[in-house]
Amino acid sequence: MKVYEAIADALLAEGCDNLFGLMGDGNMWLWASLAQKQAKIISARHEAAAVSMADGYSRTTGKVGVAMVTCGPGLTQLGTVLIIAARNRSQLVVVTGEINPGSKNKTQSMDQKRFTEACSARFHTVTSIDNMAEEIAEAFYTARVHRVPVVLNLNMHLQEQSFDWDFDYRPSTQFLPPRVENPSPDLLAPVIEKLAAAQRPVIIAGKGAMASKAKDEIIKLADRVGALLATSLQGKGYFAGHPWDIGIAGAFASEPSERLLADADFVLGVGAELGYYTTEGGLLFPSAEVARIDIKPMPEEIGVIPGLYIQGDARKTVAALTEALERRQVRNEGFRGAATRAVLDEPAHRFESPKDGLDPRAAAGYLARSLPKGGLVTCGAGHFFSFPAMYMALPEGAEIQFSYQFGAVGQGLPLAIGTGAGNPGRPHVAIEGDGSLLFHIQELDTVTRFKMQMVLIVWNDGGYGAEVHKLVPKGFEWGQAHWDSPDFVAIAKAFGGDGVKLEKEADLPAAVAEGLRKGGLYLIDVRVSPTAFSDPHGKVYYGAPSKAPLLRPVA
Repeated sequence: MKVYEAIADALLAEGCDNLFGLMGDGNMWLWASLAQKQAKIISARHEAAAVSMADGYSRTTGKVGVAMVTCGPGLTQLGTVLIIAARNRSQLVVVTGEINPGSKNKTQSMDQKRFTEACSARFHTVTSIDNMAEEIAEAFYTARVHRVPVVLNLNMHLQEQSFDWDFDYRPSTQFLPPRVENPSPDLLAPVIEKLAAAQRPVIIAGKGAMASKAKDEIIKLADRVGALLATSLQGKGYFAGHPWDIGIAGAFASEPSERLLADADFVLGVGAELGYYTTEGGLLFPSAEVARIDIKPMPEEIGVIPGLYIQGDARKTVAALTEALERRQVRNEGFRGAATRAVLDEPAHRFESPKDGLDPRAAAGYLARSLPKGGLVTCGAGHFFSFPAMYMALPEGAEIQFSYQFGAVGQGLPLAIGTGAGNPGRPHVAIEGDGSLLFHIQELDTVTRFKMQMVLIVWNDGGYGAEVHKLVPKGFEWGQAHWDSPDFVAIAKAFGGDGVKLEKEADLPAAVAEGLRKGGLYLIDVRVSPTAFSDPHGKVYYGAPSKAPLLRPVA
């Protein structure tokens, strides 16, 4: 048996039923061996896109995402996506080759460990045949337990060696420690007191609450203490339809939500770190005391709003808080009085439609009516993503992934491909900006080669919208960040897909329905106004207060 064959067996034993990558000298024997063993490999057109696909796959399946890239320049392409995965706390293993240190041809040689660690990822290398099984398992163990991207480094000379004994591989899943899920009574006690005394409590749920399926327990606790329900950006739509849901907390909060959160006296984060953007730099609820529930042993930093902290599973911890309050017969009206109801029921602000393109707010509203129940939405980052975040309600059972980590544009399409690969058969709509799409437009070929279903909305303002709306208030010419848009529909067709250029916002539901009916790649070019600025940009750069409405589920 060759070493690369044994490594292939190890990856399969770790449950790698979908792999992503780009072939090169450093991984081609391993790649070919995996293919012979019937592994499903999605071959991307760029190394960074392959790792982003693995990231999207991991985020939506809960499994370790695995990507394979070659050595040297194959690895250096990954700088941005490794940091994004680290910021998202993604479970990711990137398998890369390495030039033999004794090789005379060192064209692609570099210090791969220093580069990896500079990108916030962990570096594990296979040192010898004798240690190989344990070292591969350690890499996967690190990715699973610490929720970090890991680069698994494989010397090319070592990969080609042979050994004549059985390869006994024990996957990392056999060594996973039990999680500390039940909270300590000592840590619960002060939070119970704060909840019992709070007059205007708010509960903010994040990814951890969703992963723990804590929704019903959170609602029971909120009903008992009279709390309003909110989410982080990644939890968008989690409480949709509940009468006391106030939507996203933070930079993408609605105007009514901002007013209510400003009066909160106690905020409980459940599986939500309550970081800079969720708290608007600590200014969103200035009078509130704060507590957090998280599965991690302790916060990684003090953060913008220090407070109480409980380690525990989100669902079990919230249930324990409710039981304690029940025993004390605590039941408060809290924040659910007539004054709050009046704020929530206020009519939405009516915006004037722009004259130089489609209205991005109206387009987001029509997109909400277009999305299928139980579907998946993947949204890239840039100026444009404020509009889906703040003006697009999600239908029942739908989930959304944002690629905003590290503030990097251009990641939406490859992340969406990984999301789709991990959820076959589930209707999928991706949203990406025009400038961002051009970063990885070659991956449209990946969508069509692997016959994936994707309705791709191009939010097209003909430029880099964030830069436009930072240049203009300073008196600079916006043309430096603006251009004539390419024909994205023609490009999609050239790659083997189909699509349509939208004529008016109201045509969006029919266009999405057509794309879902046809299957495959269907691109919808939505040419929105380049001068219409988002509420967050309006607030920061134009001094215009947010007037975003409180979203309600679409009937």
